[in-house]
Amino acid sequence: MENLLGFIPALITFVAFAVLYIAITILKKYHSLKRRRAPFTDNFLRSPGESLRLEIEKLNDDITLDLMTLLMGPLIFYSIFITLRNFGKISNSGFTEMVVGVLGLLLFAYFLFKVIRLMNTRRHYRLGYDAEIAVAQELNRLMLSGYHVYHDVPGKGFNIDHVVVGQAGVFAVETKGRLKPTTSNRASDARVVYDGKKLQFPNWVETNPLEQVKRQVKWLSNWLSSAVGHPVNVRPVLAIPGWFIERTASGGIPVVNPKLFKSILKPFGGSSLDKARINRIVHQLEQRCRNVHPMTAMVMGETGKALK
Repeated sequence: MENLLGFIPALITFVAFAVLYIAITILKKYHSLKRRRAPFTDNFLRSPGESLRLEIEKLNDDITLDLMTLLMGPLIFYSIFITLRNFGKISNSGFTEMVVGVLGLLLFAYFLFKVIRLMNTRRHYRLGYDAEIAVAQELNRLMLSGYHVYHDVPGKGFNIDHVVVGQAGVFAVETKGRLKPTTSNRASDARVVYDGKKLQFPNWVETNPLEQVKRQVKWLSNWLSSAVGHPVNVRPVLAIPGWFIERTASGGIPVVNPKLFKSILKPFGGSSLDKARINRIVHQLEQRCRNVHPMTAMVMGETGKALK
């Protein structure tokens, strides 16, 4: 009996976790058995940064779990140490206690570095999410001029941040959020020099975003052309919110601050999209992007056909 006393802290921790898990499970079951259903009959359209929002939620869950493990781990190992030290039938050489201590320190270090890594990843995702929100708020203004704007459009293994459809054509907009350096020259800190081939930031050079948006445009053009039954030309745009873009050459895809997006809304080859083609394209994008389940239905455990 005395040998079990040292494990009381670990037992309390385990019981607390078990009670919490059982309570959440019972609550979900309770809502699913109630004779209530969500008022929403359709899925929602995808919001700006929907994919990043979900990734951030997953990271928050992982960070919370690892932090709990990080905080409660020492308590569990301490209970094991006390048991071995005072109640265990082992020699007094201290070897076993040393092994337990080393294992405890290794596990603590593992979860500590894991939490740090997850928090750095979350910081990066938050920057991308904020950038997509900033761009979306500017693009949404185009709806006042008759344009259709979709966000976080699912592709084949990737997502297109924004798609704009209107008389001027179809635009696939890739968003990149980049932190600015902090020096005494604030104007220079916020300037990107673009020569049509590469992006020259104050302290680094990038070309991958330009290639990325080209690949996305190729897929979107092929998919829309197949879906609507006629060729659809999609134009690539790279949006970098918060930065001043200085062009030094006329070639390359458009790279803009989203506040100046209207400056590139010109029909490709002088030919505008007619209303019938716009409607067919919009119909396909609507079907593809309306796939977000209402959270009320998810909490209540509904899986009806209306939500699929």
